Amino acid sequence: MSGIIPHPTIDVLRKFNDLAVQIYGVECTLFIPRNLTSLEHNDAYTSPSSILYTEYVHQKVRVNWAEKNIHRLRKLGMFVEGETPIIGYFKNFPEVLLQSYIQVPIEYIPDKFDTDCFEVVDVLMKGTFDAEVIRPYKLAPLRRKNK
Repeated sequence: MSGIIPHPTIDVLRKFNDLAVQIYGVECTLFIPRNLTSLEHNDAYTSPSSILYTEYVHQKVRVNWAEKNIHRLRKLGMFVEGETPIIGYFKNFPEVLLQSYIQVPIEYIPDKFDTDCFEVVDVLMKGTFDAEVIRPYKLAPLRRKNK
């Protein structure tokens, strides 16, 4: 640990983040992959159907559907042109991984999206690894193969 901010202070700030997500977030169903390490050796041949997910119902997520503030995006380490990214904020538990996805009730989704599922495609780390209070995630519409 870097020791700049005491660890108990960081824990309190993380609880405040969880409280903010609980108050301002929308309810969703969160799907977190549970077998990514076992699929790693066969990575090039893995299909989306071989990933197993743990389902967490009644989770909260705070979603910014179209962040247009260029300065805020640059602070998050995102340099985008021609697209407005979707940024999601989750609670600290359960731990959200890449390839996780959420299913949001349709009434909270803007008209430009034709899906209710959004995948976590990038982790936007703010702060150092041990003193990170808020962890934003870049979301994208989940692409599924038509059956």
